[in-house]
Amino acid sequence: MKHIFMVDDEMTNLKCADQILNDSYKVTTVQSGKQGLLLLEKSIPDLILIDINMPDMNGYEVMDELKKNPILKDIPVIFLSSHMDGESEIKGLKMGAMDCIRKPFEPEIVRSRIDKILKMTEQKKELQDIALKDGLTDLLNRRYMEKLLNQTETDGKKGFFMLLDLDNFKLVNDIFGHKVGDDVLVRFARVMEKQVGDENSVCRLGGDEFAVYFSGNYKKKDIISIASKMIAGIEYEINELLLDSGDLKVSVSIGIARKPEDGKGFTKLYSAADKALYFVKQNGKRGYHFFHETTVEEKESEYENKQIDLLQFRRLMQEKGRDGGVYRVEYAKFKWLYHFVMRFIEQKSKEAHLVLFTVCDKTGGELEKERAVKGIEALEQAVAKSLSWKDAATKCGRVQYAALLTDASYEKGEKIISNIQEKFKELLGDNSIELHYEMGSIGETN
Repeated sequence: MKHIFMVDDEMTNLKCADQILNDSYKVTTVQSGKQGLLLLEKSIPDLILIDINMPDMNGYEVMDELKKNPILKDIPVIFLSSHMDGESEIKGLKMGAMDCIRKPFEPEIVRSRIDKILKMTEQKKELQDIALKDGLTDLLNRRYMEKLLNQTETDGKKGFFMLLDLDNFKLVNDIFGHKVGDDVLVRFARVMEKQVGDENSVCRLGGDEFAVYFSGNYKKKDIISIASKMIAGIEYEINELLLDSGDLKVSVSIGIARKPEDGKGFTKLYSAADKALYFVKQNGKRGYHFFHETTVEEKESEYENKQIDLLQFRRLMQEKGRDGGVYRVEYAKFKWLYHFVMRFIEQKSKEAHLVLFTVCDKTGGELEKERAVKGIEALEQAVAKSLSWKDAATKCGRVQYAALLTDASYEKGEKIISNIQEKFKELLGDNSIELHYEMGSIGETN
């Protein structure tokens, strides 16, 4: 049963409204705005009726307080008044009231208007829920996570933001088709929900990228325990689904950022967790990593003091060569690779293209150092996420980045570049910076 909350200083009006509504609704009545605000903190109704003309605190003042409260601000409100003129009605509607009703009440008018508003509110909520849900997995979506983290940016509460990615998911789609790929993502979602629990927010950001926000007094050891269980649980469930896959095994990589140490809003927390995730991808996949905990150099130095056999060494070389997607090298090595590829395609009649990206100020002005660094970092991540292990890339200036597409037609190259531009814009979150590019076939002289 829907709950109607009424604030009016006249007991006669409260009794009248109760008689009209109590057969269809649960009705709560109070005689002052201050008393009403106190009760509303304990019980959230579906609709509020507020008399405009009350002593001590009038209806407009009550409405002001409701709009300041993030929990109460979206509850539909109807203003009541025995002296309702056009000016009062316009003021109430501008403040956000759904309707204004004159007293004394006409029972049928009151009931029909309340019914209509409640129905509209319910439909609006359903549409909002749909807009915040992922259509495939029924998890919350990126829009919800952005809204949640940006709303909690200033609440002072601690939390952990976890970014999860399925390793080898592209191979699942390539080998089994997108139907099986979708089944894998749905199972991924169900295992995550089970591991995370109802008190935390889990969502699908897009593709095979998922995120979880843990709010509250979690300790690092708690998050480590959850991450370990998620990796094991997800891999077991998904690889059971892929029993006929032969050697193909899906694993999980996780990047973790802390709030507020690594950021407060969505953009900063996502960026930090994404860098931590990239670290995992570059160092063997299948694992978790906290942002700023260790550096790549520290991780790689673990191997310097170990003796390994040929099998272990071969595995390490294979992981280092293919785990991170695009092959990122220094400028001098990139130049050597360019000449090697040029010789190769001349013999094999293959297509290869060179792309030069430039990070620019939208107005045509020069990018200052901070924005240039921010732009080139976003571009580097966009390239790493978009190119394959057969390609190579290098930074070749303060605001420029080059990519070598070793097995791509011009049309395929355009699609890859379009994907990079989209990811760049998404990662950067700054409309004042844009990405330009030039592409040409390897071997062209002009």
